[in-house]
Amino acid sequence: MDATMEQLKSFADDDSTTAEIITCLEKCGCCPRCIYRFLGEKSASSYKFYPETIKETLNDMKKKSSAKPGTESCIQTDVDMSLGDGQPCPACLGILQHHLDRPFLAKIKEYVTEAEYEFKSFLCSLTVPVCVLIRERAILVHLRDKFKSVYESVTESDIARVKDVWKWTAGPLLGDSLGVAFDQKSNFDIAITFNYPRTFKECEMFLDYQPEVFKRRKFKRGQGELFNRANVGKALKDMSDQKLRRSFQVPPTIPKVACECETICCTREPLYIAGRYNKYNRLLSQTPWFVDGVRKSESSVEEKICDHLKKYFKHSDSKFSASGREDVDVLMLGTGRPFVVELLDPHKVTFSKTEVSNIQKEINAASSYVQVRDLQIVTKEATSNLKEGEMEKTKTYSALCWSAAVMPPEKLKEISAMKNVVLQQKTPIRVLHRRPLATRERTVYTMSAERIDDEHFKLNLETQAGTYIKEFVHGDFGRTTPNMNTLTGMECDILQLDVLSVLLDWPKPIEDS
Repeated sequence: MDATMEQLKSFADDDSTTAEIITCLEKCGCCPRCIYRFLGEKSASSYKFYPETIKETLNDMKKKSSAKPGTESCIQTDVDMSLGDGQPCPACLGILQHHLDRPFLAKIKEYVTEAEYEFKSFLCSLTVPVCVLIRERAILVHLRDKFKSVYESVTESDIARVKDVWKWTAGPLLGDSLGVAFDQKSNFDIAITFNYPRTFKECEMFLDYQPEVFKRRKFKRGQGELFNRANVGKALKDMSDQKLRRSFQVPPTIPKVACECETICCTREPLYIAGRYNKYNRLLSQTPWFVDGVRKSESSVEEKICDHLKKYFKHSDSKFSASGREDVDVLMLGTGRPFVVELLDPHKVTFSKTEVSNIQKEINAASSYVQVRDLQIVTKEATSNLKEGEMEKTKTYSALCWSAAVMPPEKLKEISAMKNVVLQQKTPIRVLHRRPLATRERTVYTMSAERIDDEHFKLNLETQAGTYIKEFVHGDFGRTTPNMNTLTGMECDILQLDVLSVLLDWPKPIEDS
């Protein structure tokens, strides 16, 4: 389909004025796509043509206007349409000229192919020099000076953004080249950053205009942190056209050098894999354990799971989360503790249930200390189940306890009959270095005590999540009340603790897991 004048939208109501605006923008040095932008065209389909086609459309519009009686002397119909080809456009800094051609798109394809990502669709995100905002405003001010009735109420938001025009044009072309769909809702992003060497220089006027916003001392020159899209956009919104004319060239000068592509980078949204783990070792921490930079345990549950995922999903990093945690010397028995691993920027994401099952078997075969079940890929939304059930879920424990004297049978029976014992637990001394001091109310729903010998008994409990079981047994110097010391009337301590179950119905069970 050819672009036609009827398809092109313009802020101007008549062809003659539109033609004059085209000529004005050509004299400023604007490239054909930027002329479209400042005419008011915001339809993606209008930008998908080759520059030569766009030039022909603009020339046709001028010729049609000059053919009308009384307009012959007003419109220059044979403007050199090569203007903007050899020199950078003052509006887009060359982004819509030189970075939409076949060689540049081929460069993007080459990078994406070498990155070896698996993807079925993609989106593009662009970072353009922030001084483009100033230059666009300067052109708009120039158009207001020349065509007040047309541009008096036009604002920057009415002009199609450089990054949007680039995506409208490059997206479908890249899609054809890569053989997948260009989709702005895709979870695979091809991010392109453009750099312009004079960005800082062109933005320096704001240091005098709004020094309270742009405080030089907080930033290092040349790092691009001082001026960003948010603060420059706000400053321009607050700046009058008259003030801009005094501070910046209107219309903007034609750049001596064009924008350069600084980086091309591929990223994918995280993938989430969930399951339940059992821990059968009393020297294994849940996550890597360091004190003052010194490692305290040889490995961890996290590492014994995540190290195997890396070679399959090829992610850059991972974040391990679980429904609570057991101490290093505590076993996790029963059906295990729910966990989820967030895989950051994974390169491979498509796995069958059989393939995931085989990964689980590999994890389990590698260590007798950690066993995994119900391993499965889940959605980001589903992971909220892990935290939403944090305080609602219950846990069951088995504790081997010591008593300073023989525990009478009637006392064991009395303990076993207790229900819904409400505890007041101050932050335990052993975790004060990493948790704030607070008093937390927790409930022990049921207990059963069973004699082992004269000095030992087994205590089975069902409690609210977050209950400190060790402190409930020995009292933590009175920081947990009531405790087994106060309930039995004799000194008690805990020798060994096992988690029997975490009663959270997530993730879903997998047969034969």
